[in-house]
Amino acid sequence: MAHELWRVRGNTMTNITPVIGSISWKSNLDELGDEISFSIAYNDDRYHPQNVCNLGDLLILKNGDYEITRAIIVEENKSGRDPIGYIAYDYAFYLNKSTAIYQFNDISADQAIKKICSDFNIPIGNMDSIPAKVNKIFNGKKVSDIIKEILSDSEVVTQKKYLMEMRQGKLFIENKNNIKIKGLFNLAENLTGYDVIHAISNPSKKRSITDMRNTIQIVLDDQILATEINQELINQYGRLQEVISINEDEKVNAHAMAKEKLNELGKVFEETSVDLPGDDRFRAGRLLDLYEPVTGITGTYLIKDVHHSISKGIHTMSLGLEAV
Repeated sequence: MAHELWRVRGNTMTNITPVIGSISWKSNLDELGDEISFSIAYNDDRYHPQNVCNLGDLLILKNGDYEITRAIIVEENKSGRDPIGYIAYDYAFYLNKSTAIYQFNDISADQAIKKICSDFNIPIGNMDSIPAKVNKIFNGKKVSDIIKEILSDSEVVTQKKYLMEMRQGKLFIENKNNIKIKGLFNLAENLTGYDVIHAISNPSKKRSITDMRNTIQIVLDDQILATEINQELINQYGRLQEVISINEDEKVNAHAMAKEKLNELGKVFEETSVDLPGDDRFRAGRLLDLYEPVTGITGTYLIKDVHHSISKGIHTMSLGLEAV
């Protein structure tokens, strides 16, 4: 199958792939939404085809019948007769660029998020039940950060991790542990697919205890409400402590917060990256199994960021990973 980029205006879809050079797209765990980058050859000669893109156009990136992502063109870069560069973001762009004020009183997290999405006309594809209650005021915060904070607080209560991503123009929030992928690549269309982990290149692994915290204390004013420690890590690396101040409303979850933070920070941190043959399903937040014995990149990894690129028909991807 060949990747294609389609422009949508009203009810008309136009395949603009023939006028595009290389194309790339990426996602990052710290940011909500995908980004597409591409360029179109430009010439002011009257016989040269007119530019087919404009700010605000909707794009759909496809591979055969599979829709990878859809995005709105938000940036155009022209310089002389150089190719015109474009950047497009999926609908999460509106959540990333808008601020809002919300006050939620004893409402479930999933209902609070649905309210926000309704206000900003973001359709929901699927959202797992998130029963944790939200009692909070958000004043002038970025909308995507409000949703992330609601999810982060809920993870403390539910002891679950949630993956938030856009698919086909809709927001999905689901249990992160349920989305593990196995990548495949084909040397030719008539051949059986190969697992991408058999073609790892440029593996890199860095280990550090700089950000490790093996002792967590939760405090309200001058009172210590909860303390969680990992004695094994203390014995091995020395005491590395973090104190977290909370407000009165968060007091009931103090012990759960301490456990959650220790689970997050009580470890040796790794910065891991690999290059692989491209697979459209690889997105930030998903899980995969890897085995690379030379650097010791072995086990289940969370995709923190991924950058796909297609050049001369060859699809490759670079992944930043975190061991889980």
